[in-house]
Amino acid sequence: MRLALLTLGAVLLWFVAPYWLQEGMFMDGQIYAAVAQNLADGLGSFWAPVYQPSSPVPYSEQLPMFTGLESLFFRLLGGSLWTERVFMALAWIATAVGLCALQVKWWPERGRELAIWMVTVWSSAPLVGWGMGNHVQEMWMAPFAVWAVVAMSHSRWVWLGGLLTVAAALFKGPQGLFPLVWLPLVGGLGLLPRGAATRRFGVVLLALGLAAVALWVWDDAREAIERNAGNRLVRTFTQARAVTTADRLWLLGPMLGQWAVLVGASLAVAWIRFGSFRAAFDRRVLAMLALGLCASLPLMVTHEQRDFYVITSLPFVALGLGNVLVGTEVVRSSRSVWVLAVIALVGLSSLPWRRVERDSELRASLQTFENEFGPRSAFNVVPELRLNHELAAYAMRRYRWEVDLANERPHANVVRIDSVQPGSVVLLVKSDSLR
Repeated sequence: MRLALLTLGAVLLWFVAPYWLQEGMFMDGQIYAAVAQNLADGLGSFWAPVYQPSSPVPYSEQLPMFTGLESLFFRLLGGSLWTERVFMALAWIATAVGLCALQVKWWPERGRELAIWMVTVWSSAPLVGWGMGNHVQEMWMAPFAVWAVVAMSHSRWVWLGGLLTVAAALFKGPQGLFPLVWLPLVGGLGLLPRGAATRRFGVVLLALGLAAVALWVWDDAREAIERNAGNRLVRTFTQARAVTTADRLWLLGPMLGQWAVLVGASLAVAWIRFGSFRAAFDRRVLAMLALGLCASLPLMVTHEQRDFYVITSLPFVALGLGNVLVGTEVVRSSRSVWVLAVIALVGLSSLPWRRVERDSELRASLQTFENEFGPRSAFNVVPELRLNHELAAYAMRRYRWEVDLANERPHANVVRIDSVQPGSVVLLVKSDSLR
């Protein structure tokens, strides 16, 4: 167990912590945090959250589960950037514990220690660290999906699997429903008697159906779902501004890239723990890998595809690939423990210079005006900044400033590009035209 924990610690310090401590953030992550902070400050409601206060319509790019959850953390812990990091750390912990529960449930003969090794395999995926630092919704969708599968794997809690699946869908829509294929998979592969699998699946569908009806008759919930469907779901199929690729198979590349890293991590774990490679491809492995595919492949039907969409599939893929390689456990010398301890120590001591940064010039220029404009200040922009969504997101999240990129509403202030440093901006009281 000591060797497993040391290996996991080394992986976290080398591959996850540099992103978890990241300065700056992916634009979508900034927006989610800003919406959650507004909700914590009393602007908007769970079903009708607010991004920019003067906007006439609620924020509907995503469903509200992520921002609603995070707003509770902002209310409890305050608006610090560390609140975001704690929120992401808890997502990792919740997923890791759920992954351990699945390992013990489906591979009980391999012992509890192997569950720690499976968490190590999963944590080595590049998108896990990236997701931790960039605050994407998939990092919290993943534990809901994992625990839905855990619940469906136990007859006593199968109804909870249906409710957790609904909760997963309330992050980003239908893509959160993929845990529903778990019971048909284990029934079809003979891991569970078909009669039992059918009964459990019926209970899951009943719980899901009751939750769906409750949401539909709840006016606020129904309106939020309809707004999101019209603004986001339909747009991914019909509107040009949602297109990120003309190739429907684009997501296959990032998915296989993550799988390749997990294969390498599985080989490393097999060598450290067993001292040899012995493939054992059974139906449990097939079920986990198939579930991982079901989490990713359906997303190829749209033209909007991003590599981080794969994050929700990675716990199941890690379990599948990690359990392929098993063997007779070897007794490692104390030298192995010392080697891993040194690797972990070097990883910890090198964190300051390995920490990732984003948008440093933009963040620095906004900070320059921190004491000149108070919270809730509002700005128009020069035409050259109309598409700078990072500007609007950082301003709202860090300083509670509203930057109206479309200039749809007149404001007292304006943002211009810095004439000396094009990557920086200048905030001014508006005294002339935007030119």
